[in-house]
Amino acid sequence: MTVQIFANIDDLGRAAAELTARLSAEASAARGIFTVAMSGGSLPKLIAPGLLAANIDWSSWRVFFADERCVPLDHPDSNYRLALELLFGPANLPTEHIFPINPTLSPAAAAAADDYQTKLRQVFGDALPRFDLILLGMGEDGHTASLFPGHLLLSETTRNVAPIFNSPKPPPERITLTLPVLNAARHVAFVAAGAGKADVLPQVLAPGSALPAGLVQPASGQLTWFVDEAAARRLG
Repeated sequence: MTVQIFANIDDLGRAAAELTARLSAEASAARGIFTVAMSGGSLPKLIAPGLLAANIDWSSWRVFFADERCVPLDHPDSNYRLALELLFGPANLPTEHIFPINPTLSPAAAAAADDYQTKLRQVFGDALPRFDLILLGMGEDGHTASLFPGHLLLSETTRNVAPIFNSPKPPPERITLTLPVLNAARHVAFVAAGAGKADVLPQVLAPGSALPAGLVQPASGQLTWFVDEAAARRLG
């Protein structure tokens, strides 16, 4: 695990974008495609400027979402909408290479999760998906994707995509990649900024942490944390 601390969020965003661009080039050269899963929140806004300024073969990208709210794709809460507006639209990423949820399925979360597992198989086949990069954020409670502290989904081992009907944060119905998928990635990068993350970050980074973000430990991949000084102020 590597923890990189930056003076401000602009420098943090540039560094995360540089890592993403480098891994994109390496994966495209090695395997012909770059598979990436990303969260919503502030992450697309932080990395978009650096990625849009980089020399990237966007046609090689295959984009999934680490979690998603079961809302229409044009809804303000949609991670897909935010990423499309800030990054993938301006980059002219082919829409057929972006894999959003199907928000019309009912009951939404379970059907959407099953459908999303099918979409993963289109790219990864029947094997456990191994993303080239998973970009994650972290909540002030230590949650990541839609995996929340103390939730039963933390012990999910059979599903790659799981439904959640009782999210502590609204909206309550969501889908999320599970820990086995997160921990199978070649590289996981966390982006955590702001004083609101300062209290929980040492707990997440402590050995044996039971918080969701702390349980993300790639089995045979790399883990990088990008944090700003405000979030890192309680680190020893």
